[in-house]
Amino acid sequence: MREILKVHLARPIARVSCVARGASCVESDSTRAGQDARQGTGDAASTQELAHLCRTVKSMAEKLKRAHEETIARNRSDIARLAVEIARKILLCKTATGNYDIQAIVEEALKRAPTQQSVVVRVNPEDLSQCQRLQQSDPDGPLAGLEFVGDRSIARADCLIETPKGIIKSFAEQHLERIGEALMQAQ
Repeated sequence: MREILKVHLARPIARVSCVARGASCVESDSTRAGQDARQGTGDAASTQELAHLCRTVKSMAEKLKRAHEETIARNRSDIARLAVEIARKILLCKTATGNYDIQAIVEEALKRAPTQQSVVVRVNPEDLSQCQRLQQSDPDGPLAGLEFVGDRSIARADCLIETPKGIIKSFAEQHLERIGEALMQAQ
């Protein structure tokens, strides 16, 4: 929801200058007014008006900051959902074109496996030949000793690891769900 903030000034703005963060606009301007008064050009009424304008600008800045924070808070879940949907679209495109590293996916899933013995790795049949080539090209590598099986129920770029002590699933959709949940909980 957008909020409109209007400022009505009695006179047009004649001059604007930047003030360092944390510096008080009133203090710097009153100091300048004091110098002007010593020079005979200062006017107490204009100093008060300038101080009032500075307080108004500071108040506006605080209201804008609050409105920004409230907008982000109100839309946090929408932002999280949008981020996950963008990631999903990117993954779908990369998966459709085969632009992913199946070895990295399998290796990451193997890190969660309770044992590395008698491991069966189920992958999509389109990924099976790539896994077998990787296994043959590096017989002592991280895929050595694994049994790869093609399984049409497994999507491309996903894998399911079966061990005697349990099953590890590495499915992109589940990863996206966990990312979405983490984004929703993030402050």
